[in-house]
Amino acid sequence: MDGLPATAASRRPELGEARVHEGRVKDRKEDQESGLQPEACEDDPAGDRADDREGVPGARPSPQVTQAPRRPPRRAAQGKRKPPKDAEAAGPGKPWKCEDCGKAFRYCSALTLHRRTHTGEKPFACPQCGRAFRQRVHLTLHLRVHTGERPFACAQCGRAFSQGSYLAAHRRTHAGERPHACPDCDKAFTRPARLAQHRRVHTGERPFACGQCAKAFRGRAALREHQRVHSDQKPLACALCPKAFRFPSALLRHRRTHTAERPFACGQCGRTFAQRAHLAQHRRVHTGERPYRCAECGASFGQSASLAQHLRTHTGERPFACGQCGRTFAQGAHLAQHRRVHTGERPFACGACGRAFSHRSHLAQHRLRHTGARPYKCPKCGASFGRVSSLLEHQKIHAGEKPFRCGDCGQAFRQGAALSLHRRTHTGERPYSCPECGKAFRHRGSLIQHHLVHTGERPYECGGCGRAFSFCSALTRHQRTHSDRESHQRSPRGVPTAQPPPPTGPRRSPRGEKPVSPSDPAENSGDQQSQS
Repeated sequence: MDGLPATAASRRPELGEARVHEGRVKDRKEDQESGLQPEACEDDPAGDRADDREGVPGARPSPQVTQAPRRPPRRAAQGKRKPPKDAEAAGPGKPWKCEDCGKAFRYCSALTLHRRTHTGEKPFACPQCGRAFRQRVHLTLHLRVHTGERPFACAQCGRAFSQGSYLAAHRRTHAGERPHACPDCDKAFTRPARLAQHRRVHTGERPFACGQCAKAFRGRAALREHQRVHSDQKPLACALCPKAFRFPSALLRHRRTHTAERPFACGQCGRTFAQRAHLAQHRRVHTGERPYRCAECGASFGQSASLAQHLRTHTGERPFACGQCGRTFAQGAHLAQHRRVHTGERPFACGACGRAFSHRSHLAQHRLRHTGARPYKCPKCGASFGRVSSLLEHQKIHAGEKPFRCGDCGQAFRQGAALSLHRRTHTGERPYSCPECGKAFRHRGSLIQHHLVHTGERPYECGGCGRAFSFCSALTRHQRTHSDRESHQRSPRGVPTAQPPPPTGPRRSPRGEKPVSPSDPAENSGDQQSQS
């Protein structure tokens, strides 16, 4: 009999542990019922129980985060508080009711998590950047942004992710599975959160407003990124260089400049990209899709940024000014390229021949000379091109499209650059001036040719006689003299006339002019014609 109490006492811890385990399972079920899944939603509220390692598969507690001591087993099983008196009003099996919105929960811990959505309480702060979270597990996931930890790797392509849900969504890209379809358009998504955010494009809803500038956004993450613009905070530092960034996505894109990783490949031509958005834009080259249309002239574009740039051709807006020469530009990228004219910087070098360029596009075009590749083919006539822009310009020939019209004379052009050059005939603008003599030109190419006058360089050489010229047009005019001379030396039937042997020394003309040198064939031929 004395052994029975000891046996019962020895079983009590096991019974208590079983109840604790049962309570934790119920807590996790309650979290799922209330929508508090840490990986499914970024801003889910968090409680003390939700931050256990079981809350997120594969999540490991960070060393910076202190673990709260566990409650005694029997207290965890029974609960600290009793259900309120109005438990029956809250609903069967859900006695804990929120006083703010009336939502009911089965356990007090779930109600505690839910209340933080009303109070805005975020007790778990990141020690590196100060960002706060409602759940401890969200802080653990966030710390991987700073450490670069990506424990979830794809078995097919090796790409790694910081969260298991991201890996699950990535696997659907291999299978081609997009289970969440938009009812308003034909787009489908791998995650329900992406679909919910996409539907706001159709409804125009922007529920996340900035308190400082009243700008509104479709997603909470976009608002949070925007708010850093006001604070000028860049908490995310690159471990390989001194650069810092405001957003995790920007840091991730920057890291690929060190690793040269281009994980997004086009299924049609095999071209790879460092960003998913660039791949989406590239696919429109193959499909011909141009979803962004100008309301004034009807021109369509494959990118929204291209439409925004095009609208400046109608308004004449050029908001980007050079601080050295005062020249203005419609695009910030054009201003950055223009500054290299003053600095002489050529940061883009060819790996094959070492030639350097001031623009990345010029380097890409130059590389095609080594490879001879023309990956962009016209679907109508089969003509192939080395650049996307060349293909797009070519396609306007088939369509007869000339969307760029001059407001002064009505002349239309296929390219916006051609319209910009044409406008200078009305305004008299000559933005390219020679630093040596001050002469100004409308076109950059004219200034480059003019520089040859000062340098004495003659890069255009005649293949017939070896004479060199500074301008291509001068070489063309010179080559006509050879063709005219050949036509004079031919008979009417095209048979060359018999030429007399050249004289061995100087001779006199019949009229007694000065001696004619036998070394000048032009003068000899003229003398022969005068004698005949």
